[in-house]
Amino acid sequence: MQQCSTQDSRIISPAQTIQALSPSSSMPFGRGDTVLITHESGKLLSPAAILGYLIVQVKAIIQPITEAPHINQPFLYVKFFNFSHSSFATINDICFITPAPVTNMFSVQRHVQSNQDLSGDIVPLSSVCQVIELIPKFSQAVPPSMNCNNSWQLARKFYANNFADKDTFHAILSYQ
Repeated sequence: MQQCSTQDSRIISPAQTIQALSPSSSMPFGRGDTVLITHESGKLLSPAAILGYLIVQVKAIIQPITEAPHINQPFLYVKFFNFSHSSFATINDICFITPAPVTNMFSVQRHVQSNQDLSGDIVPLSSVCQVIELIPKFSQAVPPSMNCNNSWQLARKFYANNFADKDTFHAILSYQ
């Protein structure tokens, strides 16, 4: 995926690869990148926002083999995160999410169905706005069984790291 810089639209940012790795013996849950997408069920990131946004984890990348032009494009099978309900504000009857007060990062949690399965969907690759780095939220102690290969599945709450790089910082700010 390659985009223009959020600071100067004449500058092309370095290409970013969106990956989804299948489960294996060393990674029993697989691994997938997290991205910010536009989605009809997404949340507004500012009172002026037109589109709703969601953070999702990519579980698979799919390319249908078809002659139908509307589906002859790459799709992503994704699992959803919800923005924290404690970080919302309302201006002029428009509800939008805000960063957590102490960290100044958006707080997200896995969207879990009543049967404890993670909620997911298939979305077009073109709905991706930005690759997002998530940081697991820990309580007072990290569970001893948690490591880099399973933290995505064991942790349920995360911070969206808008300080990962300059373009991510400005991209997230521009959605506000």
